[in-house]
Amino acid sequence: MKRGSGVEGRGGRGAGRGARGAGRGERVAGRGARVAGRGSGPRPMAGWARERRSAVLIATLSGVFALGACTEIGSDPQAAVAIELDLLPVPSVVVGDTLRDSTGAPIVLEARALNVNNEVISGAPLRFLALDTSVVEVDSVTGVIVGKRVGVAPIIASIQGLQSERVTIRVTLRPDIVYGLDSLQRTMQFSLISTVAASSGPLRVFVGHDTIIGGVDTAVAVANYLVRYRIVFPTDDSVSETDTTRVLLANDQGRPSVVDTSDASGIAGRAVRISTAVSVIPDSVIVDAHVSYPDTTSIAGSPVRFVIRILRVN
Repeated sequence: MKRGSGVEGRGGRGAGRGARGAGRGERVAGRGARVAGRGSGPRPMAGWARERRSAVLIATLSGVFALGACTEIGSDPQAAVAIELDLLPVPSVVVGDTLRDSTGAPIVLEARALNVNNEVISGAPLRFLALDTSVVEVDSVTGVIVGKRVGVAPIIASIQGLQSERVTIRVTLRPDIVYGLDSLQRTMQFSLISTVAASSGPLRVFVGHDTIIGGVDTAVAVANYLVRYRIVFPTDDSVSETDTTRVLLANDQGRPSVVDTSDASGIAGRAVRISTAVSVIPDSVIVDAHVSYPDTTSIAGSPVRFVIRILRVN
């Protein structure tokens, strides 16, 4: 199989709840908040966060007046002045499938309409809309998302002439294979006198989609796909997912992280990090990189196993 690369940038995800006020491009953090004056525009999505967050858009004055002459904003608890649209907890949906979480369960869009008192309007008839229907199909009532072709599509929620801030969904190819790009067995030096944490260097994998190019079976890159790393040895308390004084997995910035998203070249990676404060230095560390289909079935080549031998030096 020829190993290739594809397209699509790295996915990302926004953080925090924002709001756009009655003025021009206004934003504050928090739910349904409003300010006067000018602010920044929509924040891009960044990273892979598991918690749900929201984007909020407060109605402009013209949108408020469009609700009708019989509605007085400030007195009608059923009049929507803002919409909260939850950001998506996963970076992408596979072509031909519905958006799913890490357990394989379908994910639907969730949104809330807020009145002038920042109260949720029960039973508000919110509707969802994809701004590029060639990339994704969105059920306007249920919020179910189906990938149609590789690309990026903004999605909004709306009610009574109001529109939420956009959230972005990326559609990617179905992964068929994963393999390690670097040596699966390596040696990592750990200094007994250094004050700097030791690193194994990136444990990189390639996530590919099988296709035929020019009559040749080829693996092209699958971008924006989750790869989960796990230390399978040691199994004692010298290992942690979050405690930087122990053996853990880290991202490019050295921060604890066990999940990465494949980039435009289909590559993801994490590194073993051993703090100088670690009390027990293992002889070796074994790491598995897992990639699965949306239904949680492992794809061919998963898990990719890395074995790192620890060499103590002065």
